Amino acid sequence: MEMEFNGVEEADIASILAVCKTKGYAPETLDDELVKRGYERIFSFNFDNDVDGWEEDDDLAPIERFPHKHRFDDE
Repeated sequence: MEMEFNGVEEADIASILAVCKTKGYAPETLDDELVKRGYERIFSFNFDNDVDGWEEDDDLAPIERFPHKHRFDDE
């Protein structure tokens, strides 16, 4: 299903699954077969090479917590 969502053709999905029946269904094996057929990796991700995300943003304001008890103001 994951390959279908990422635009892999049905014939390629069938051949990749046939190869994986003998080699195993490890994410690296699936991705190697996808790359051999001209697709991008889907099942494994190298977080060390991620440039766009997972960095802390120091520009965020601190979170203001709400009190647990209800407080009513008499006006």
